[in-house]
Amino acid sequence: MQKTNLYSITIPQMKKVLGALSQILDKAGAHAEQKRNQWASFEEALLNHRLVFDQFDFKKQIQIACDTAKGCAGRLSGKELPKFEDSEKTVLELKDRIGRTIAFLDTVTESDIADKEDSKVSLPYFPGKHLTGFEYAIEYALPNFYFHVATAYNILRANGVDIGKADYIGGLPLKEEV
Repeated sequence: MQKTNLYSITIPQMKKVLGALSQILDKAGAHAEQKRNQWASFEEALLNHRLVFDQFDFKKQIQIACDTAKGCAGRLSGKELPKFEDSEKTVLELKDRIGRTIAFLDTVTESDIADKEDSKVSLPYFPGKHLTGFEYAIEYALPNFYFHVATAYNILRANGVDIGKADYIGGLPLKEEV
């Protein structure tokens, strides 16, 4: 079986998407400030908004996306995960959480994750079971990460924040035709 470079398909991609999410939060903050009035904070309403009653709110979507990214980096590299309290109440606090997550991802190198495809990865919510490093990255960490980022994006779109696919993708490494 051909080896996959787990580092290149996880850490750089998660850092890129978290960077784009941080920029999207700038637009969300500006939108909330524009909508603010003397009776209510639109920022608070936006951060507590959910698409449906049984889904997590916007804040939690960001928290889980960050937790998934740092969990992936830590579980694959063997580094201890930093603990973040889920206490964010503002756009700036969520941006700080994203920044701290990216800072942790920056500590993980390609060599930290090299040859971890067959390593055992256990998750606390599946006691007595494990996935291989490859299965964990491809079948859990990446889909879960993108699910929560996309849901956060959709909550903002549903609230009128002027963002589009280019904001979500965060730029492409396009090359000039020769």
